Amino acid sequence: MVLDSFYDNLQFVKRYSLHTISAYKSDLVQFTDYLKSGYEVEDPADVSQAMVRSWLASLIEAGQTHSSVNRKLSSVRAYFNYLLRLKKIKSNPVARLSTLKLPKRLPVSASKAEMQKVFHPEKKSDVNDFNLSRDMLIMELLYSTGIRLSELINLKISDIDRSTSTLRVKGKGNKQRIIPVAPLLIHLVDDYLKEREKVVKPNISEIIITNKGKKAYSVFIYRTVTKYLGEAGVRGRKSPHVLRHTFATHMLNEGADLNAIKELLGHASLAATQVYTHVSVEKLKSIYKSAHPRA
Repeated sequence: MVLDSFYDNLQFVKRYSLHTISAYKSDLVQFTDYLKSGYEVEDPADVSQAMVRSWLASLIEAGQTHSSVNRKLSSVRAYFNYLLRLKKIKSNPVARLSTLKLPKRLPVSASKAEMQKVFHPEKKSDVNDFNLSRDMLIMELLYSTGIRLSELINLKISDIDRSTSTLRVKGKGNKQRIIPVAPLLIHLVDDYLKEREKVVKPNISEIIITNKGKKAYSVFIYRTVTKYLGEAGVRGRKSPHVLRHTFATHMLNEGADLNAIKELLGHASLAATQVYTHVSVEKLKSIYKSAHPRA
């Protein structure tokens, strides 16, 4: 099937993460199901721009956010571009469709006080040493290095270089970057690895594992992060990406160079990193309004 070939291309040629490929599959299944039920169309060559527009309209009517709709449109566009390269279709019905405008939204981040609470949790009697050491390492890795969820899940023990106190991370497009880490993080890793040995399954080289000793997965990391951010009093969205935003925001607030933050985050361009300068400006505005007598 062409869809299977497309997914293989994403995995082995584009080198996309399994998490990203799963999102593509979900979007395309939703799209093809809509075409079958609404138009009785199964052949991609029979898909028109009007059909795609109708699908997008149905998503908006169903309450999908503009960012979600844009992501789904991007998945479909990539699929038709792939078909075009294979000469399975004569034209891309998505080619002239524009993405929806998104409202400007600043990245959500936690405060320093909230992060202090994260790393000083009350040790409960029902939490064993392995669970607590692993959970704290998850939070520390995300906050201290700014790595992505997929990068954390795939991080291996061999990626830690104790001699140079650095972490080797494989990011988007299989690009590698080196991130310096503090002695505290190395210490947490070493303590955790002792507990990890008691539960890990054979041939598991990834650092973070589940309670059953297997490689961690996205939902598992989400649950962990949500739990500790919630207990620390963080309001609003709570996710691994919030910790990535928090890392960048705190670095910038402490005077770190924007280009250095770009390299640490693994951004392809400075434009993606510059959003954090707006976060700092908003913080300054807030301080001014609350502190200046004539604000």
